[in-house]
Amino acid sequence: MWTSFFKLRVFCCLLAVLMVVVLVANVAQVEYLDHETVSATFIDSSGQFVSSQATGLGRNPYCGYERQSLSSRERIEEDSLLAALQWQMPGVGPVPFAKSTDPSSSYFVILNSTGLFQVGSQLEVLVHVQDFQRKPKKYGGDYLQARIHSPRLQAGAVGRVLDYQNGFYKAFFTLLWPGRVKVSISLVHPSEAVRVLQRLQEEKPDRVYFKSLFRSGGVSETTECNVCLPRGLPLCNFTDPYTGEPWFCFKPKKLPCSSRINHFKGGYLKGLLTAADSALFQSGVNIKMPINSSGPDWVTVIPRRMKETDLETPQDSGSFPSGYFYKDQWRPREFKMRQFNDPDNITECLQRKMVYLLGDSTIRQWFEYLTAFVP
Repeated sequence: MWTSFFKLRVFCCLLAVLMVVVLVANVAQVEYLDHETVSATFIDSSGQFVSSQATGLGRNPYCGYERQSLSSRERIEEDSLLAALQWQMPGVGPVPFAKSTDPSSSYFVILNSTGLFQVGSQLEVLVHVQDFQRKPKKYGGDYLQARIHSPRLQAGAVGRVLDYQNGFYKAFFTLLWPGRVKVSISLVHPSEAVRVLQRLQEEKPDRVYFKSLFRSGGVSETTECNVCLPRGLPLCNFTDPYTGEPWFCFKPKKLPCSSRINHFKGGYLKGLLTAADSALFQSGVNIKMPINSSGPDWVTVIPRRMKETDLETPQDSGSFPSGYFYKDQWRPREFKMRQFNDPDNITECLQRKMVYLLGDSTIRQWFEYLTAFVP
């Protein structure tokens, strides 16, 4: 009896030890996946990482963005951003270069250019685009940029462009300062080039790639990083734990993922454009080229019936644009802006405050200016 009891105790002890070993091994494996290396993984709707082999998915160009779990507020924000990014494209097939938009043969006309304009008045400009055969285009989709400016006053503002989808466009401006105001219309990209850019965005979302430097002691390694990386090699998972936005780097051969010290742009994939595509991106021909005016390209604006020094635009004139430059200084239209012209004023304002600068390279420029201007 005692022999059987002793054997049972030994068996139970061995079973308990085995369970502890398996548990420790599983925990270590989970930690390794969470903090070090993942291989060809995606994020499901619950925010969990799922192997592509389990889901049957190949390389996903957006690496799980569609499978993120969004709150109702986040979904509304996402829908509004996607709606703002929508671009009206004509339902036409491939177009040869000769029939693409030619800025040199296109023109614009200021409507009612001889009229009387006051500060706060609306100005309308009609734009008609033609191709390189000097024939009117029958569809829209061109990326036009419209602005008004007065170089002597160091003043400028942007306009709103309406695409009629038939080769005609209208630009609307709010006249925000008195004096001689010049109108400028530019072709940033013809509609045919926009189509190429949209195709590249869908087919090659990773055409811009990034890199990170990993360093530990005297050993340094640099690997490629992106939202999406091909499977086959071990990856470091730097997915944002708060937002769930995925980000990966190829794992260094000798260093752990935790040794990553910086991040920078690596470059662009080359050779993505065909010869026909390249013709649509010619500097000095159809990229950021001015469209000339057929008639006067300026109007005279008189002050509103108030103090001439008061340049504030009435609120009922619309909220676009949100502001403008005058005497080389930005003036918002919806509120009074306090200016800080010396470091002491900035230091006084920022005392006991935590400042977060969120954005892209433009915000980086502001950050570099601020740190250089303030001791």
